[in-house]
Amino acid sequence: MRRFELPRRTIEAFGSAGVEMDFLPRVAGAAETSVHLATVEAGGTIGVHRATKSQVFAVIAGAGEVADTDGVRVPLSAGQLVIWEAGEMHQSWATTAMSVVIVESDGRFETTEHHREL
Repeated sequence: MRRFELPRRTIEAFGSAGVEMDFLPRVAGAAETSVHLATVEAGGTIGVHRATKSQVFAVIAGAGEVADTDGVRVPLSAGQLVIWEAGEMHQSWATTAMSVVIVESDGRFETTEHHREL
C-alpha cells in the first residue's frame, strides 16, 4: 500500500470560476478501468478482500482507516488516497461518515510530483 495526499488545484481554464479539483493518479496501459463512489457510514467497513486489479481509494469527505496485508490500521482522511496493487489484501473502516472514490484498473497508476507520499 502506498499512501498519498490528493493534490488540489484551483481551475480557471475555459472561463471556470469557483472550482477546486482533486487529481487522481493517471492510469497507464489500461484495457479496463472502472470508477465507483462509496459512502460508508460511521463505524462501517469494507471487509477484508484481495484487490482483483490495481486500486485507488481516495477519500473525498470524512475519515477512516485502511490496512493492507499486515493488518496494521493507518488513518486516512479527506484529501488523501491509497493505492493497492492487484493481489493485495486490504480493508477499510469509516471513523466518521466517509465518501470515497474508488478506481480499479488493469493498468498502472502513475503518481506525479504533485502526489506527496505520506
